[in-house]
Amino acid sequence: MQKKRLIGILAVLTFLIANTGVTAYAWETPCVSEPYGWQYQDDSRSIVISQVTENDITYFVADVQLAATTDFKTLVTQSGMAVSSLATQANAVLAINGDDCGTHQYGIIIRNGQLIRANETTRNLLILDADGDMTVRVDRAGENYQELSKQMIAANVWQSFEFGPELIRDGAAVEFSPTFDVISTRSTRLEPRTAIGQIGPLHYIVIVVDGRQDGYSVGISLQDLQQLFIKYGAETAMNLDGGGSAEMWFQGEILNRPSGGVERAVSDILYF
Repeated sequence: MQKKRLIGILAVLTFLIANTGVTAYAWETPCVSEPYGWQYQDDSRSIVISQVTENDITYFVADVQLAATTDFKTLVTQSGMAVSSLATQANAVLAINGDDCGTHQYGIIIRNGQLIRANETTRNLLILDADGDMTVRVDRAGENYQELSKQMIAANVWQSFEFGPELIRDGAAVEFSPTFDVISTRSTRLEPRTAIGQIGPLHYIVIVVDGRQDGYSVGISLQDLQQLFIKYGAETAMNLDGGGSAEMWFQGEILNRPSGGVERAVSDILYF
């Protein structure tokens, strides 16, 4: 009798989930507060986005929660294309520019579990492992990049990005290395920025800051960008390609204002 009753209850729950669109996945409270500017949710992802204007800057912060590591996707093109074109091609809901890996030959690049290349570099390496957890490698001196790439593939690393600098480690702002030479880390350098971080298991944060547009948004220093990630609860974060490439696209709409007035052609996107 009890067994029949349990089967009946399970049947009802299955019916409700199938017919009401309710997902069995419990999403956490987003890092941004209501009211939200944009939002989307289905069985594999929860995306909430807010636009914030303060201290002469405008930025867009997206809280992204996924059901599986493989829902964190990338697309690389051999020829430069606009983020909107790549996002449409990928059938993305949310997309941002990546590290523009197609315009250089540096570092270890893994996309969607496939090794694209393994070369020497001084850049910072953001790794998204098989569990969807982020770590950043900073000290690349003397690194055996060929051996490291083999270890990463053997460990089923899902994505890797070469840019930097690392912004947040263990919930705290890192001190930038004086030897980091990919971009300037001076506190007076205000630029458009794209960066990504992790809040918790399969819970990520994306920040795109507009810049070079007086009266709208002047841009942000890396030091102030660190403080934004701390404000929103990131445990790990790294800076990606920025400047005129910085862009956030959501369901057919470019949310931010690229600094050049039009989209810049890029070689890769991160999308959800």
